Amino acid sequence: MIAQILEREKEGLESFTATDGYDYQGGSNVLKVLGYYSMIGLLRIHCLLGDYHTGLKCLAPINLNQQGVYTIVIGSHISTIYHYGFANLMMRRYVDATKEFNKILLYIIKYKQYHQKSPQYDQILKKNEQMYALLAICLSLCPQNKLIDENVSTQLKEKYNDKMTKMQRFDDEAYAAYDELFSYACPKFITPSPPVLDQPLTNYNQDAYRLQLKLFLYEVKQQQLLSGIRSYLKLYSAITITKLAQYMEMDEATLRSILMTYKHKMHAVDSNGKILSSADFDFYINEDVIHVVESKSTKRHGDYFLRQILKFEETIAELDKVQLD
Repeated sequence: MIAQILEREKEGLESFTATDGYDYQGGSNVLKVLGYYSMIGLLRIHCLLGDYHTGLKCLAPINLNQQGVYTIVIGSHISTIYHYGFANLMMRRYVDATKEFNKILLYIIKYKQYHQKSPQYDQILKKNEQMYALLAICLSLCPQNKLIDENVSTQLKEKYNDKMTKMQRFDDEAYAAYDELFSYACPKFITPSPPVLDQPLTNYNQDAYRLQLKLFLYEVKQQQLLSGIRSYLKLYSAITITKLAQYMEMDEATLRSILMTYKHKMHAVDSNGKILSSADFDFYINEDVIHVVESKSTKRHGDYFLRQILKFEETIAELDKVQLD
């Protein structure tokens, strides 16, 4: 009954997370927690099989926007967000993937030092690097820098700034960069089919990985001209299709096709069947004129000043320590 319990918790009728599942008849929380972590295990299995929709559906009862039982174990917390973000990336839900990667990477930055003696520390570091690579892919395909924390952005630039610059060009070097980052950061895919016993010398263990890589690079290739469209449209509030076609050195019919491709690729369907936009701006065409509507992000002045105050206090503390020494 774990799925029903979690649904009731969302409505405020249960307190499963606060009590770690103990507040039920029978006293023990073993079966409830086993069912809870089985949902996370199913997400991972379906990601390894390449069935991302089913994986996300299995995790749906768990609210990732709130503290949950899965956050108690650091390895579980990181693994859950890693597979959740990867599944969203492969389903073109770039905004959801970017938000979750940003939150978990910021968490690792803050609390990594407390887990140095943990047996999971090496795994934490590996997943940390993989998620930075996946975040670089997300932001290259769908720029959403306003969703990234300043500390995460700094780390990302140190690690993958050169590769992200290459990936924006969509030439052979860009494909190589996408290939390299995906191969490094993707899960170890598996195939559900049994081995071919009458061909013992044939190695099929890379087939699942090659298929997912092929599908990913095919998606990248489909978006190869979208970066150019994005760059031009951000310069104008309105521009005629004829003029933009001249700038991009193509005919109007091809440009219209690319504009429709952009609309399609920058929209995704969420778990509830609702269509969501992943673009940082929108546009519409009226009488052969493209009108650009750029979304304005809410400026968080309070967060900025709080960060600066904390940095200032840390600097003062370091200076006082130097003077005492």
